[in-house]
Amino acid sequence: MALLDYPVPELDVTLQEVSRVLQLTLSPDLYPEFKSMMEQERKLLEEAHQKLATSAAGKENWVTEQFKRALLSCADPVPTSTALPVVLLPSQAKQCTQLQRAAALLWAAAKLYSEPLLLEGNVPMERTQQSEVFAAIRIPGRIHDEIKVYPDSLHAIVTCVGGVFPVDILWHPSTGGPVSARSFNDIYKQLTQVMDQPSAGRQDDPSAICSLSAMERKAWAATREEILEQGGDAAASLRLMESAVLTLCLEECNAPSELADILNAVRLGGGGDSPCLRYYDKVMNLVVFKDGTAGIVFEHSAVDGMVAGLRAKRPV
Repeated sequence: MALLDYPVPELDVTLQEVSRVLQLTLSPDLYPEFKSMMEQERKLLEEAHQKLATSAAGKENWVTEQFKRALLSCADPVPTSTALPVVLLPSQAKQCTQLQRAAALLWAAAKLYSEPLLLEGNVPMERTQQSEVFAAIRIPGRIHDEIKVYPDSLHAIVTCVGGVFPVDILWHPSTGGPVSARSFNDIYKQLTQVMDQPSAGRQDDPSAICSLSAMERKAWAATREEILEQGGDAAASLRLMESAVLTLCLEECNAPSELADILNAVRLGGGGDSPCLRYYDKVMNLVVFKDGTAGIVFEHSAVDGMVAGLRAKRPV
């Protein structure tokens, strides 16, 4: 059964709810004034309601579109505005290294991306938000940002103190058809190779892009345009990072002991002299600390249900 489009409520229902709330919040002398004004402007309210119904016709989730439009117009730095942290449940394994936890989470993400029915089952689910969770990037703009999706992406990017590295988490079968998740062992092997790589020099370190993504959005938009216009390795690194399925941030430190501190560390990083490892333009950043504690930083336009369902299936 197909999921019905999100409905536009009847005008009378909306006005009744507004009246109920304002009766509780307005002073006794102001509420009658509000009721009188609402009755006088009934015709204008009906016209506005009709415009809303017309604009929402044929859209699966018009509420999300309006909400997202407002979020993408926010020029404040993402770390302190629309980036939301989540702490994942601890691993059930008795012993779990940082790379094992990271590989399990990347494998789980690849499975959910390539086989969305693992999360949805037989229950129809909203698609407007879910279509922009994986392989999606928030592109900074001089007026407003936009979400861009790379449907052909097969790789994640790993950010660590050594730099930024691509890791393939999906593959195309030789016989054609939809993409499939690479095995846990394959992903784990790639992560061990990443950790063996020499650190990038300060001039060539693409992780500088992570710090730039934490800037005020209009300033970052201007800097991003300069990087792309200049071309070269910096522009190539930027394109590789933007087109990734998601970002995996491998921290060098253990997670804090208190939940509130863990949430801040997931959202902002370890602090101190540690480099910025969060790529805030990417809709989803997986974060794994040295002790295996893990979390997610996601752009607020991402669907909450998908974030809650993103956890490793492998018991590591």
